[in-house]
Order: sequence, then C-alpha cells, then structure tokens
Amino acid sequence: MEFLHPKFLWLLLALLLPVLLYLLRRRAKQVDVSTLIFFKTLAKEHQESAWLRKLKKWLSFALTVAVLIASIFALARLVPRAGADGDYRTYIMLVDRSASMGIDAQGAGSGDLLARAKSLLKERLQSIPEEAGVALVAYDTRAEVVQPRTLIRRDLLAQLDQLQVRPIAGDRQDAMDTAERLAGLETPALILHASDQVQSGEEVALPDGVTLETVDLSLAEVSNVGITAFQVRPTPLERDTYDVYAQVALNSGAAAAVPVHLEWYVGGVPSQVRDFELEPGEKETFEFRVRGAGGQVLRMNLSAEGDHFPLDDTVIAPLPEPRPVVAVWIRDPSSQDAYTGLALRAIQESGTLELLAGAPDSWPLEHPVDAVIFDGWLPEQWPEDVPVVVINPPNTDAPIRSQRLSLPVPYDAVRVGNGNHPVLFRVSSSRVAISQTALLEPAGSFEPLWFAGKEPVLLAGEVKGQRIVVMAFSPQQSERLPLTASFPLLLGNSLLWASEPSDAVQSRVRDFATGELVPVSGDTITWTRWDGTQLRRITSPLEAQTIELTQPGIWQTSDGQVGTSHLLSVAESDLPVVAEAEQEGAGQSEVGRAGWGSLTRWLLIAVVVILVVESFLFHRMAVY
Repeated sequence: MEFLHPKFLWLLLALLLPVLLYLLRRRAKQVDVSTLIFFKTLAKEHQESAWLRKLKKWLSFALTVAVLIASIFALARLVPRAGADGDYRTYIMLVDRSASMGIDAQGAGSGDLLARAKSLLKERLQSIPEEAGVALVAYDTRAEVVQPRTLIRRDLLAQLDQLQVRPIAGDRQDAMDTAERLAGLETPALILHASDQVQSGEEVALPDGVTLETVDLSLAEVSNVGITAFQVRPTPLERDTYDVYAQVALNSGAAAAVPVHLEWYVGGVPSQVRDFELEPGEKETFEFRVRGAGGQVLRMNLSAEGDHFPLDDTVIAPLPEPRPVVAVWIRDPSSQDAYTGLALRAIQESGTLELLAGAPDSWPLEHPVDAVIFDGWLPEQWPEDVPVVVINPPNTDAPIRSQRLSLPVPYDAVRVGNGNHPVLFRVSSSRVAISQTALLEPAGSFEPLWFAGKEPVLLAGEVKGQRIVVMAFSPQQSERLPLTASFPLLLGNSLLWASEPSDAVQSRVRDFATGELVPVSGDTITWTRWDGTQLRRITSPLEAQTIELTQPGIWQTSDGQVGTSHLLSVAESDLPVVAEAEQEGAGQSEVGRAGWGSLTRWLLIAVVVILVVESFLFHRMAVY
C-alpha cells in the first residue's frame, strides 16, 4: 500500500482528541434517591455484567478511531502498492495506428485491429484507479502524445475514439522511447502497448520504475501478399523507355503457398501480366521495361486469394518527364579520347543528355549544369556544388586520392565489387577489358565497383552531399570497352546517378514514403489516388509550406512540384501471426483483468458502516 497524497497524513494527530476524551471522561457519581425503579427501566446496561459494559465502551472507542483513520486515509488517497496487482501512479496507453492495424479482425471484434485495441483498452481503463494519471500515445512513423497525463477519463476516451488507422509504416522503437520518457515523469508507471507487432518486457530495456504490458493484436491466421519495393527510371540510350524494378513478398506467417497474379498498366492500357506462386516468407523480384510518354501513369496491381491487407496491393507513379541531364565535358586537348566523345554522343542521341564541351581554360563555367565530366584533367580547386564524373584522373589528393601511372597497365577482365549499384545497371562487366592509368585510394564513402587485379579502378561515392564517380582507366587504350555497349551505358548510368540528387533533376518526379514531411510551394495541391476501380483526383489548398504525406498516390502542386508517396514497407506487409501457445485468449488475459482499483471508495464505505454500527451501539444498545 502507498499514499498518493501523503501530505494529509499529519491529520492523524487528530486521533489524540478521542484518546484524551476517553481518558478524561467524567466518572459517574453515586447519589442517594428515594427509589430506583425508574432508573432501572431506562438504563438497561445496569442489568448487564461489568465486563460486557466495558467491552462495549472499548468497541465504541475503537470505532471512533477507525472513522478518523479511514477518513484521513481516503483523503491521502491510499492505493495498493504497484506490483503484481498492476496498480501504478501512471498508465501510458501506447496505441499502434500504422497501416497494418487496418486489417479485418476476422471475428475477434467488430471492425479492424485498431477498433479491437480501443475496445480492450476501454475495458482496462475501468480497472485503473481514478487517482492514477493516464496518458494516450499513438504512433505510426512518428509518435504523438494525443492526450497528456490526465485524471479526467472522459477526455481520454474522447481522444481514444478519434484515433484512426493511417496508411503509414510504424516506427515502434521511436514510439517506445517516447512512452518511456513520458512514463518516467512519475513512477511507478505501466506502459500498455497495443499493436499487432509487440515486444515483451524482457526484449525491451526499460528504466527503473517502468513496466511494459503488451496487448498482442496479431491474428491466429493471416495471409498477405504485398508490394515491398518499386522504382521507375529512364532507360539509358533509349527514348521513351523506362526500366521498372519491383519486389513482391508473402508474409512469413502465412499458412501455405499462395498463387499471385501481377499486372501493370501504362496510361490505363494493360502492358504486362505475370502469374507466379510464393511460399511463406518468400520474395520475388521483377525487372521489366515499359514504353510510354513522360507524365503517363504507371500502375502496378497484384491480387492473391485470401489476401487480408489490400493497402499494399497497388502502386501508381508517373513516368518521368523526358527532361535531359545537362552536362559539360571538360577534356585535355593533348590527350583527347575519341571513344569517350562517341559514347557521349550516343547518350545525347537517346534524348537523356544535353552535352556541352570545353577545354580546361573554359573552367569555371558561367552557367549552371547538372553534372560535369573531367576527362584527363582536374581543376586546382575542386568544385563542390556540382556532381562530378572523372575519367582517367591525374594526380590529386582531395576529395579523391589518385596517382597517375607512367604507363597504362592492361587487364583482360575486371572483378565486380557491387553489381547492384545503379552505376553498373545493365552493364556487362564480364566482357570488359581495360587499361588502368591511375592508382586510386578509396576513402570515406567511396565504394569500389570494379577491381583490376587487387586495385580499384571504378569508384562511386558521396562527399558532403556531392556524388562523384571516378574511372581510373583510359577508354581509348582499353581492348574491350570503348566499342561495346557497356561503355555508353556506364557513362549514362554515371551521369544519371551523379545528377539524381540535384534540384533540377529531382523536380521532375520525387519518390517519398508515406508519413514523410516534404517542403512544397504553391497555392494548391492535387492528389491522384487509385480507389480500387479508377484514378481519382482531389485538389485542396496548401495551408503551409510543408506537408505530411498521409496517403499513397501522386501529388502535384500548383508550382509544378511532382512527387509520389508509397507505403512499400517490409515490416507492415509481413503481417505476424500469434504463436499457437498464445492463441487462446491472446491480448485479453492481461487487459481484461479486474482489480481493486482505488481504495478511496472502500474507505468511505467503511466510514459509513462504522457510523451506522456506532449509532446502533449508542442509541439501541445504550452504550455511553
């Protein structure tokens, strides 16, 4: 037991008053009277034995003291000590409102999993002492203190009823950190974590005085096939052609393999169809090519029997506008490489590149560009405001370290360091033979993509937000490189990847995850969403210069900013199932428990009962 307001315990000094009154009470006096008949009739206690009369007096004294003690304890808010009975000073209701909480509860309760969580928490709220403060924290990608610690239950219930599922991935670690800080303000505290993906108290390091209780809302059987990755990019050297990357996965808790039907459309016209089967926990990756005009909507749909989570079954994105990358080629006339010029002209003819050429004396440039290519030459002062592609670098120290070789070293083959890097997209590295012209020393975030023997000859990395690609070989002196398709692809990929973060290129179409905060400009924003049957567009005014992407789809501002937002979350699509040992009564054993709650009402009831008993003793049993 403990007192929430021990400052009132000084009132226990009032117990001295009945003690003094009992010790200093007036003694009965003996007086001679003419007859005792009437006195014997009125005072029945004279007919009782002395020990019984003494017992009644002590009982009356004890009841008087008990009334005072119970009243003072009620004023000081006596509650059971926090521990096994689950009573605490503070309760934090941590509620998951991420996308996966929107799946049907399958008869476990009306509505979705969030509705089930609300029902269970309301039931638990009835057993929480009125003197304990309760706070409500809801989370998706960010945690929000919806209701600070309060004693007013109707405010908490109103905020709980207003919670809705948001199509955003959940960050449970950030939510737990927020709940722990809030619970630590007044301990002992209990965190009630309601989610379909929960962690037990043994898996979480909690501060002293804070306990975690999980409300597991995962279902006994659930199956979901979802799109977990998606990207569209222009195909190098091919006009109006786009490469699409997608990943589809089946949740690991599914009971059996599931047949999947995947189809995609360009501008509402069917383009391709795939049928395949996924085992539980299996992922399938697709790389395909589509043709279309910039601005057309690419839509990818999947369907699977028994799918419980439709939110990750569709992805839409506009095909990027054919805005070419503007690059300048600065080369040393004394060591001019004709093959590099041929490769750049091939990229230029595809419509993905606008090329300017110049000698070292034309540097620095007067007009901004998306990227710069230094071929056999580097300026004394490194440019930090533009992406750079370096071919056949001279001696330099920063931000790359290279040392020119006196004679090129030929290699019959190269070894790939990271074949999944965008710079090597569709490049046939196994058919390349090069002549190394410089020694490179990878530093910082630079990643070796090609090795010649043990030496790196192709690097890609980012330094202070600037993307850099370094090629330590001479295309003209290489045996199998300049006349293959790999070299134009390598140059084109390098330019596209290096210039990708620049504002001029990003302004075409930018991809975001739902829940992100994006700076925007303009008066209105138009959302394009797929409602299951058709594309719908909704225009609304922009009330701020930053928006939160609260829905998947395509958005465009009146100033021309275009972007997409997708769920694309492996964690949200991989719906968990409750363990077999926990299926019976899962999520209810702890939440639905009853308790004594507050002791105030019981103390006040005890005061009333004592007063009734003492009144009976005084007035009916004639105790005085």
